[in-house]
Amino acid sequence: MRFFSSLLASILGTFVALGLLLLLGSALAAALLSTSSTTPTVRHNSVLVVELSGPVPEIASQDPLAGLLLDEASYDLQDLRKALRNAAADDRIGGMWLKLRGVQASWSTLEEIRLALEVFKASGKPMYASSGEYMMAERDYFLATVADSIFALPEAFFEFNGMYLEVMFLKGLLDKLDIEPEIIRVGEYKGAVESYSRTDLSRENEIQLQSVLDEYNGRLIEAVAASRAMDPEDVRELATDGAMITAAGAFEAGLLDGLLYEDEVTDLLRDRTGQDGDLRSVRLTSYMRVPDAEATGERARTDDRIAIVYAVGTILTGTSPSGISVVGSATFRDAMEKAREDERVKAVVLRINSPGGSAVASDAMWREIELTAREKPVVASMGDVAASGGYWIATAADTIVADRASVTGSIGVFGMLFNVGTALESNLGITTDGVQTSPYADMFSALRNLRPEERAILEQAIASTYDRFLERVSEARGMETAAVDSIGKGRVWTGRQAMEVGLVDALGGMDTAIELAAEMAGLQAWQTRLLPRPRTLMEELSDLMIMRVRRTFALPAAERIEELIRLNGQPQARVPLDFQLR
Repeated sequence: MRFFSSLLASILGTFVALGLLLLLGSALAAALLSTSSTTPTVRHNSVLVVELSGPVPEIASQDPLAGLLLDEASYDLQDLRKALRNAAADDRIGGMWLKLRGVQASWSTLEEIRLALEVFKASGKPMYASSGEYMMAERDYFLATVADSIFALPEAFFEFNGMYLEVMFLKGLLDKLDIEPEIIRVGEYKGAVESYSRTDLSRENEIQLQSVLDEYNGRLIEAVAASRAMDPEDVRELATDGAMITAAGAFEAGLLDGLLYEDEVTDLLRDRTGQDGDLRSVRLTSYMRVPDAEATGERARTDDRIAIVYAVGTILTGTSPSGISVVGSATFRDAMEKAREDERVKAVVLRINSPGGSAVASDAMWREIELTAREKPVVASMGDVAASGGYWIATAADTIVADRASVTGSIGVFGMLFNVGTALESNLGITTDGVQTSPYADMFSALRNLRPEERAILEQAIASTYDRFLERVSEARGMETAAVDSIGKGRVWTGRQAMEVGLVDALGGMDTAIELAAEMAGLQAWQTRLLPRPRTLMEELSDLMIMRVRRTFALPAAERIEELIRLNGQPQARVPLDFQLR
């Protein structure tokens, strides 16, 4: 009987393996076929169709196989920006159709995209925007306002009813599980810990989040008023009192230029560009494969490079794991060393999109940037978030550039431990006992609460880390430590606010940072080198099945608990913005 069961198991295992190989082979063949296609032909006077939906990642591997199996984005923010700039200079592109299908990007990323759209509009080519069958939300409309005309379907929804922030609190869950958090923080605005100690926002956290939200809302109103030739107060009133939720209402209010179906927009574009017959067009994803030299007519005439080193995700020690948004200090160190040791690299742009994380890892990354800045100009470019540990590492750069919507600051430190001993005993009947060589040996056991003297030791360590943070900022910004403390205490600022309080040097996006780096290095022409190089799917294959299971079954709360295990007891320089912006 055991023989037959073993035989059956072997046969089933063979079929499963063959099935997986067949699936992988098919995907690989499709991926290779997509990459082996020739450069797309762009006909004269073509309309560039830019369809924006879902997230726009800071950086993507552009691995076709990863796109097929992991649903990874086929392009990232920099690819999008470059394609739009090229299209503005490409004589074959006669106009643009911006199709908005539910963009899921933070406001700093939206600002970067909007700037690139404005470059295209400055070329004088016609530009129409529409939402088709999709609802046009505030994010979509913010981008659409760059266009010459904006359209939506007659029965479509149009969301223009203000913004709100949601914060998830886990205290109730921890209470049900009998898990007791032990929290030590420096800075009354350091609200990252509130998710574990409260069920609602503290007054301090409410103040800073409202300030950020008002900044975003003000920027939207400013953009709408300018593009629609309306008074800002009238626009604000539409959002607060009108609560616009239909395209018909938006058209009546002057926020849209027409209620048109897709074929009607096609006809308008055909007439505007002087075309006959079917609309000549090229999709953005295809146009991205057009070489820069073919699009702009300019060829690279230099080997000089500006390295763009990415720090994207939560900052932790070690290497950057696959599949999740984490920047490991060791991976970052290797990337910065490559930029520093490459003689062709004349300047470095440090692109930060990070809420911070481990203070130890942040300081180790700071050191690598500081070593590089001794040899080459380093300009920090802040993306959506460059706060707490993300701001810590920025202080090593020669110059800091932030988008007006970037979330930055949060100069503060906290530490957390979790007592799961009660949960084990009350829920599972598990008890523990042991021996030790000193009174403090089991301080981090996570099976009991801290004793008063142990808490005092940790408070001193957290305060020391905060003092170190203040020193870093004080030296970098030429400010007194007391002045840094007054704008610190864990308080978050938008890029524009940070400029006012002296935490950044200039407002702008990646282009601004690159141009500053080139100017500092005395470059007239340059190429870019991206570091660290995103790993391909074949490099990640060993983690594939684990990550797919995790993404399929993990709940938001479960993911947060998993993260807590990794952070338990470590000093954290992390931004208190675990929220959802609507």
